[in-house]
Amino acid sequence: MAAFEAVSRIRIQPMNRASFIDFRTARLPLQTPEIDDFDPSLQREPKNPIKLWMAYFNLLRTVFGAGVLGLPLAISQAGIILGPILTIAIGFLIVHTHRMLLRCLNEVSRQLKIPYISYRYGFRIALLHGPGICQFFGHFGPAIIATFMILSQLGICTVFVCFTSDSLRDIMDWQSSQTALLALLLPYLLLQFFMKTLKIVSYVSLMGNLLNLIGLILVFYHIFDDPHGEYIDATTDALPVLMSIGSFLFNLSAVGVVLSLDKALQNPKVLTEKFGVLDIGILIPTLVATIFGVLGYWSFGTMEENILRSLPYDDDTAMAAIGLYLIAIAFAHPIQSYPGIQIILEVIKNRDLMHPPSEQSMKLVEMVVRPCFVLASFIICYLIPFQGPFIAFVGNLCTTLLALVFPATMEICLMYPGPYGKYKIYLYKNLFIIILGLFTWAYGVVLSGYLIYVRLLVARSPNDLDT
Repeated sequence: MAAFEAVSRIRIQPMNRASFIDFRTARLPLQTPEIDDFDPSLQREPKNPIKLWMAYFNLLRTVFGAGVLGLPLAISQAGIILGPILTIAIGFLIVHTHRMLLRCLNEVSRQLKIPYISYRYGFRIALLHGPGICQFFGHFGPAIIATFMILSQLGICTVFVCFTSDSLRDIMDWQSSQTALLALLLPYLLLQFFMKTLKIVSYVSLMGNLLNLIGLILVFYHIFDDPHGEYIDATTDALPVLMSIGSFLFNLSAVGVVLSLDKALQNPKVLTEKFGVLDIGILIPTLVATIFGVLGYWSFGTMEENILRSLPYDDDTAMAAIGLYLIAIAFAHPIQSYPGIQIILEVIKNRDLMHPPSEQSMKLVEMVVRPCFVLASFIICYLIPFQGPFIAFVGNLCTTLLALVFPATMEICLMYPGPYGKYKIYLYKNLFIIILGLFTWAYGVVLSGYLIYVRLLVARSPNDLDT
């Protein structure tokens, strides 16, 4: 998920300069420098560079993982007509905003004459270059990005824990998910300490993609083997559509992965070029996921969670599909938890630059933070064991901001005070993305949060026998 390298620095020496830049106080020049020969992407020297195929498999592994299993539910919420349209449209929008984010970070690096800048401080510097209201938020930029990145990764990890615990419960025919959570806790803790380099993760991603493919084929078999959806909604109300948008954003966005690949690739331009890693790694899974979501909804009808819970448990191939996804998703948990852990370590290391902790101290801190992150995801899963509404909640709360609102705001600020292209096309385009993201963020969070609250009340009811 993230670049498995040392904690990011906040002081760096620009090319051909004797002084250092402190990202906490740095500002861009008032006048945008003319385009020169300096290309930040050519100046990078990643400590653990990865190959191109590793980038593809890491991105495919993230976008085309467990999230695709929840798309039939999201399609059912949006309707059989609007659902596929929304899925494809959001897939293209995600690719566009991911490209935009990388361009903005590259432009900040170009003007500062540095090889790379993180999302946290790139966001701060970009907003401080914009209008007054953006400058106000820019001062809190690193804290804002860090907070939502940690919440996002913790939410993703919690969904993975919910998914694997439910799968293990179904395979073992246990009456409670609590037994499955206890059984999975030790394996998850062990995985955290064995998957620490992006190269190892890339090979595991290769295996995970293979398991996902086999599992997906088995699920497709059951989709066509016994379709029994009672009825299919062509359209639904506006509120369920907002729920589905949050699920689509959660499943298709890969901000952390893209930033990691941008930092770990020797030639990061392959990410944004035509038919490059972003196009293939997001749009192809989007197309396949759309087809899968439509067919899953057509075959099984409305469901409460992911499609695996609609398979016949007395069938060996169904159990095999559940088992394959259980293994694949469990191995993806360390990939998703790393960005949140890395940000926590960065904050701790840079809290006091006058007396920074030693390398040995940071290793001890990491040994504490890693299991705590795992425990946090298990605790949240125990408190909120509902995949569907929780996915929508995390997607609306974090992804709408990290993947839509913040990149569009950065581009507006970097181009401020203009020009914004012919007829100010870039200004209006980004304002549309910002308004769409904020609207989805506000209403989606409230709606999905209320649904979680209702389901918690039902689960704790004395009449509920599923404990």
